[in-house]
Amino acid sequence: MKLWMFILVFCTGISTASYAFDLFGLFSTEPTTKEEAAEDSIPDEEKVSTLDEDTPMVQAEVLGGKTLTGTRAFRVPDYSGQDKALGYGPTAFAVPKGLEPQVNFWLDIYSKYTTDQGLIHDTESVTRVYAEIDFKDIINDESLNRFEKERRKQRLVDDKKKEIIAILQKLDKVDSPEGLNEVEKRYWNMFQGDNEAHKFKEAGHKSRIRFQLGQKDRMQAAIFFSGRYLEDMEKIFRDAGLPIELTRLVFVESSFNVLARSKVGASGLWQIMRYTARPYRMINDAVDQRNHPMAATRLAARLMKDNYNMLKAWPLAMTGYNHGPTGVRKLTEKYKTRELVELIQNVKSSRSFGFASRNFYACFMAVLEVEKNAQKYFPKVVWSQPLDSEEIKLPISIKYKDLLTWFDGNDEKAEVFNPHISRQARRGSISIPSKAVIAIPKERYNQALISLARGEFKYAANMGPEIKAPEEPKGTEIKSADPSK
Repeated sequence: MKLWMFILVFCTGISTASYAFDLFGLFSTEPTTKEEAAEDSIPDEEKVSTLDEDTPMVQAEVLGGKTLTGTRAFRVPDYSGQDKALGYGPTAFAVPKGLEPQVNFWLDIYSKYTTDQGLIHDTESVTRVYAEIDFKDIINDESLNRFEKERRKQRLVDDKKKEIIAILQKLDKVDSPEGLNEVEKRYWNMFQGDNEAHKFKEAGHKSRIRFQLGQKDRMQAAIFFSGRYLEDMEKIFRDAGLPIELTRLVFVESSFNVLARSKVGASGLWQIMRYTARPYRMINDAVDQRNHPMAATRLAARLMKDNYNMLKAWPLAMTGYNHGPTGVRKLTEKYKTRELVELIQNVKSSRSFGFASRNFYACFMAVLEVEKNAQKYFPKVVWSQPLDSEEIKLPISIKYKDLLTWFDGNDEKAEVFNPHISRQARRGSISIPSKAVIAIPKERYNQALISLARGEFKYAANMGPEIKAPEEPKGTEIKSADPSK
């Protein structure tokens, strides 16, 4: 009898196949708006969204970027053969007329400005850019520690905002551009065509002045990490009858940082709210399947399909992923239009959207363009190799320290392979329960089966291959950037 057959006799209930997450046999529920989810707040977790009201000045590295996988050639996206996909057509993902200026703004953010730079702009009209900010001198100042650099960056942005507000307040008190300096004239000209009586005063309110950090290097890192997941994600969406372009929403949501967590409670690659996942039985004390890349993708596909069936247009359905589909539907009924651009640009209806919802689809359009032409924007762009893993459905409960025996004690690697294991379980406070699915390196698969059959987790020479340190990646090293912003 072959070794693996012998082991399976003793390990009843262990499955090497992907775990069939129970997402479709349960009642659907309205996903909450992220901006309204205070009850799901997680104070000690980091922001990840590009669309925060004001982006922070610093980005940390994404764990696992340099040591877990090598590189492979970047694959240009292929969107052919989707004629039968839900809502698909030649213009399904064309930039809506009137949204071009917003898309171009985000295109610059993702492809021109790095995380050493940023823009200060008007939240009501993102193309109204007041100032460019460059942090390079601060970053290169070796006399400053990390915290001092962060404070200097914040002070630079705050001082520039005060200067902008002072200029706008001055413009509110004049009737013509005569006597203005060059900067003041530039601001004056930005508002040509705006006939609001107090346009400068309103624009000068602190809530209207926003800083946006550049994302070029982060986008390149995101493309690298997408190589670990995109092919499997595309298969899930194809099998669900959905356009695979939708998988690129992860660039906007989390920059393919599998460890992404949000202060408002959104989590994982798809930044799914706890409230949204709860009816699908995806969360317990030890396991949060919102953070399992493919379980979350299956749920995202279900939500996208529900959104489209409600709203009948992908721009509205995708905006509904951020704002909540029922909220979007109510706006279309109230203002009697199904055109997203009309809802965004209508003064009254636009106020029903937060900044993130108004810009969500424009960001998505921008990342589609950047990824499609990644070799133009990032000459050295590469994909990560997939994680070389196998999944096992546990026949018994285990401790996280037991899981680590199959990772040579490498906690970083174990977490990237198993981002769905909760902090409580990783700290050893609780066990990982039986029937939970874990991912382990393929070369440790037989070792894991034997350990689980015997209930022994101390490594022995005859229980698997020789233990080796994690290999360094082959090819160009990728500088990773955390999408915590």
